Amino acid sequence: MTWMNTPRRALLGSLSIAALMATAALPAQAQDALIVVEPAHATTYLNGGVGQGDEQYMRKIAADWPLRLIFSERKNDEFVADVNLLVTDMHGAPYLQLSDAGPMTYVRLPAGTYRVTARFKGLAETHEVTLDGKSGRDVYFHWKAAKK
Repeated sequence: MTWMNTPRRALLGSLSIAALMATAALPAQAQDALIVVEPAHATTYLNGGVGQGDEQYMRKIAADWPLRLIFSERKNDEFVADVNLLVTDMHGAPYLQLSDAGPMTYVRLPAGTYRVTARFKGLAETHEVTLDGKSGRDVYFHWKAAKK
């Protein structure tokens, strides 16, 4: 087994040296342009709830998701989709951005405080949500008079 590791190490070492030499050959301006520092967060989400069967499934698994977002409009609480959704931490770093959220969107997030902004037909609502890491939160977005 040792013989398999030795060629890999040699190959990795050669590739590392080649990469360093290529970087060193770049002008200083190009090297600066290669350095990008951005906060990146990955999250898992589930988006659905259209139709009775889909809605029932979403409600059945709701307890497994820390953040549950529900979107509706008018006085009869009719579900809506095609919601622009942005979930950020309190420093503004994005965790989730969707242009077609709803009618139910479930998100896995670590404990913390988040800002959730949903926009539907030109009207935006924002909620601040704190997740404790133990129990989930339902957050309802309801537009009374969405523009046509």
